[in-house]
Amino acid sequence: MFKKTILAVTVMAGLSAAAAQVHVAQAHDMPPPPPAGPRMHGGWGMRGGMEVLAGLNLTPAQHKQIHAIMQAARQGKRDDWKQEGALHQQIRDLLLAPGPVDRAKLASLTQQIETLHRANIDRRLDVAVKIHDILTPAQLADAKAREDKIRALRDQLDALMAPPPPPPGEGAPGDGDAE
Repeated sequence: MFKKTILAVTVMAGLSAAAAQVHVAQAHDMPPPPPAGPRMHGGWGMRGGMEVLAGLNLTPAQHKQIHAIMQAARQGKRDDWKQEGALHQQIRDLLLAPGPVDRAKLASLTQQIETLHRANIDRRLDVAVKIHDILTPAQLADAKAREDKIRALRDQLDALMAPPPPPPGEGAPGDGDAE
């Protein structure tokens, strides 16, 4: 019974947050954010940055160095995820508590989450720089060429998947004569 209650509260909090986000977007004449999808654009960010290295002719020494860098980067990640999850839970608890919301506490919790995010970005950039420093100029040029091709293909795919333009004679919404 208790688990069902917690699940119901969590679902309600998620739904109310999504509804509030759409309401805020509508109030400011902004479209709601796009739904999360399976595609992600990225170079160094996805899968820890290893996709940039796909197809490069790495030496065994380079493989070993990169593996060591990636292993070191994974240390402590789980603790950060747990800490961020606990902070999000505290935010949900604050928002679901009766009475006025303690905005100072809410600001403190969001600042802690932002600090965790910033540290994560800094660690990922540090890993990217270390891997960059291991690669030869030729390997970097090859990786850049591959990245450019992938970006061009993604742009083509985005163009193909974009909604069609309005038929001729029909303007964008809101272009009608105002009285």
